[in-house]
Amino acid sequence: MRTTPSSLPTLERALPSGCSAILGAILAMLVAGCATPIRTVDRPSAPLPWTAAIGRLDAQDGSCSATLIRPDVILTASHCLYGHGNQAKITEFEFTPALDVGRERLKPVSVTAVIAMGWPIKSDTSGTLRDPPKDDWAALRISPPIDFIKPLPIEKIDVDGISQRIKSGSKLSHAGYGVYGAFSGKRLQIRDNCRLMPDAYKMLNGLEDEQDVIVNHCEVIQGDSGGPIMLTDANGVHSVVGVVTNFWRSKNDFVSFGPSSIYFADKISAETTANSTP
Repeated sequence: MRTTPSSLPTLERALPSGCSAILGAILAMLVAGCATPIRTVDRPSAPLPWTAAIGRLDAQDGSCSATLIRPDVILTASHCLYGHGNQAKITEFEFTPALDVGRERLKPVSVTAVIAMGWPIKSDTSGTLRDPPKDDWAALRISPPIDFIKPLPIEKIDVDGISQRIKSGSKLSHAGYGVYGAFSGKRLQIRDNCRLMPDAYKMLNGLEDEQDVIVNHCEVIQGDSGGPIMLTDANGVHSVVGVVTNFWRSKNDFVSFGPSSIYFADKISAETTANSTP
């Protein structure tokens, strides 16, 4: 039954004693929420949490996730750009950081160029493993630069190094704006305490050169692609160590995977140092 003001007296009479007060409180909160709309702003009015660096990458035909790694550079998955063919126009994409923080919505910024990436991903709906997962990353220029959010740093590390860090107390996680139902895709979801899956490259059809693709047991859903795979140390310091992809199919099913930063840290560092704004 749809609850309207005229139906409330009848509804209240049907409720057990005391429940009408709870119903009234819930309705009051809903009304208050509607009375305080989300404002779109150029800059936030208050400090933002570290998660603000993780945002949503939007195009007309869908969305991915991305991470601010420099004031004018974001990191995402290359298939987010080329999943529908390699003629995608970069200027059609926008990045919105801190999408789910408070009652303010930051204005999206434009993606203006690709400054470093793995191999372009060809359009393919066959559901088979294709271009290697280790190349599914891209660093994109955004404009204007975002100088009010602290970027997340990239740490160059392979899967063995990640495993050692976890044994020493660091936590592995990944995050994204996955779309799982009505009103989703607007709230950042962080999957914590991800467990590495040993010999993961064997699950990628036995490709030896995929041994530094991070495979873990944490859930991933459509829209998480391009989001960061992160290590968090005992002091709560976060670093990006990989990119969520899950764009391929293999002979075996597993939950989440993406290239480790060993494949892209140096390339991105060299390109952004040469091309980023001061």
